[in-house]
Amino acid sequence: MRDGRYLAAPGGAGWLTASGTADPGPFGTFYVTPAPTFADTWVFNVCNDGWAPSGNVIRIAPRFVPHPDINGNRWGGPGCDVSVISYPLSVPGWRGAEQEYTARMIKADGSDGEPTSGDEILLVAAEGTYFRVRGPGEERPGTVVADGTAAAADTMFQLVRNEVRPGDGWRPAKVVCVNCAPVTGVVRNYGTGEPVPGAHVVADGTSFEATTDAQGRFTLTSSTDTCVPAGTHTLNTTHPTHLPDERQITVEPEVPLDLVIDLHLNCAPVTGLVQDYGSGNPLGSAHVVAEGTGFTATTDEDQGRFALVLDGSGCVVPGTHTLITTHDTHVPDRRQIDVQPEVPIDLAIDLVCTPVSGVVLDAGSTPVPNVVVFLLDADGHKVRRPDGQTYIQTTTGADGTWTLWCVPHGDTGRQWFFWTAGANKVSAFVPPAGQAGVTIRVGSVEVRGTVTDAETAAPVEDATVTLTGTAVPSTTTDTVGSYRFSTAQPDTTGQVTVSAAHVGYLDAERTVPAQVPTTIVDLQLIPVVPIQVEPVVLTLEWGDHPADLDAHVSGPDTNNGRFHLFYANRQTAPVDYASLNVDDQDAHGPENITISPTATDFIPGQYRYWVHNYSGLTFAGSAATVTVRQGSNQLDQYTVAAATGSQDERVWHVVNVKITATGAVQLIPVQRMRGGDANTRL
Repeated sequence: MRDGRYLAAPGGAGWLTASGTADPGPFGTFYVTPAPTFADTWVFNVCNDGWAPSGNVIRIAPRFVPHPDINGNRWGGPGCDVSVISYPLSVPGWRGAEQEYTARMIKADGSDGEPTSGDEILLVAAEGTYFRVRGPGEERPGTVVADGTAAAADTMFQLVRNEVRPGDGWRPAKVVCVNCAPVTGVVRNYGTGEPVPGAHVVADGTSFEATTDAQGRFTLTSSTDTCVPAGTHTLNTTHPTHLPDERQITVEPEVPLDLVIDLHLNCAPVTGLVQDYGSGNPLGSAHVVAEGTGFTATTDEDQGRFALVLDGSGCVVPGTHTLITTHDTHVPDRRQIDVQPEVPIDLAIDLVCTPVSGVVLDAGSTPVPNVVVFLLDADGHKVRRPDGQTYIQTTTGADGTWTLWCVPHGDTGRQWFFWTAGANKVSAFVPPAGQAGVTIRVGSVEVRGTVTDAETAAPVEDATVTLTGTAVPSTTTDTVGSYRFSTAQPDTTGQVTVSAAHVGYLDAERTVPAQVPTTIVDLQLIPVVPIQVEPVVLTLEWGDHPADLDAHVSGPDTNNGRFHLFYANRQTAPVDYASLNVDDQDAHGPENITISPTATDFIPGQYRYWVHNYSGLTFAGSAATVTVRQGSNQLDQYTVAAATGSQDERVWHVVNVKITATGAVQLIPVQRMRGGDANTRL
């Protein structure tokens, strides 16, 4: 046999040895080759000197298979034990007495005495079942019958001879067919006992490895081989979200090894509650981000709860992370969190409502207490709170100050309007951190003055005088050129603008700070100059920053209305006497707006010219200039740096151009920064 033992045939027949070259089969069973044949008188004697027989006891293993090469054997003998066993495919070697049936061997004819060579015998099991082994004259020696009834054709025994052991009867020693064994196991989470799929298991120094399935199970495999070499190996188990495991395993030949590997998490869940700082109410739709990790969450609407998740995993990698929490109506929160393996974190994050504050002043800059300040949208509608029940509003204090809380701002800030009764709407952008210094002016002043001829200083009677930007009806000057408005509403900057017009003169306009109780605004009208036929050209040029400026103009149309010409309609201009040559988006200009006479004369009226910062960057440091020409004459030039107001506003109102039907031009510099967008119309 493979372990060096041999079977002896008496009478000098020589040794029967196991083949060293024949394929022993898939589970290491082996056959004696060449196939032994025996004469009818031969007895295969396994009783040798020095061995003490244990009586006529044989051991029969279940699930026997026939050996096709063994035929015509006589077996047994006086005082000798015989073993009838098998090596079923599922059992590559002998597995012990628990798989054996013990039976008694007696003569088949019922006579007394020990069975001898050539006798038919009965095998009497302890349970009372009779197994009969036929003699050598049968075609299929070894066929089994039970209780005298023939068994099925496939119920055959393989007769295997082996050594006799004192006290054990016939029983083969263990035969090591392969020097390896399968290694399987399960990988679980240490804390929960749940399986860990996707874990990588490697036997270092070998090519055997595995990845756990959905149930956390694995079988070490090298190519298609699942039999790990016997010996001591270092087994390493790794997983993206767990700490690695290293252990020593000892593989014994033909002894399957099934392991249980518990891994500790190398991460921890991060959950929490986002709530309003003032009321303690939960905030739904808040966005929570662990900066630089990819873990994000959005709070639920009812409870304000969140759990950080990345690709379906709620286990955040260890380390110190910056957690950023944002909400449309609250100031963002930034904080540091320290994530330790397997240590859950549950946070309470209080967000402060986004505030917008300011003051309400009257025309004389005196604070106005006890007036209600509202938040308005772009259409002038009052804005309700998220619950839809109340408006976002407040009442000024004794010092005229006010604060609106929880003003929506979006991701990058949003423009809103603020208003109180008796005041003009004030626009402002609201960044996430809020806004301060919004001033609303209420109250009225008296505005009066005189209109005179600019050349002669004579009063101009019947001149039409208007408070620009208000709903106050126009008035006319009396015989001494005087006019009066008993109540005038200053604009949001605390100023009033008055214009005057008369046939034969260019219109005049002045903007002055409102004075309490009376504001004096005198105007001079310039007599109409001779007819001009050259067009008026307004040229915009700029530098690198901001990159994209757009020229706009509005003016009178032929239907008692006003047109608006800008980049969006320049190719199909709203009127045929005003044109825009180009929409220069990333250069320095020039963009020319040309106001031309019609077939007979100019369309008279006021043409208002402004520049929109389409790039969205500040005008600060810009080299933007606007030059006004009529024919070859330069009438004036303006720079954005000289304009009043914040350079961060998007609209630069440059100049108003008064043009008579005869082409006489009067420039009314405005030079003011103001809020607006690409669709603003002045």
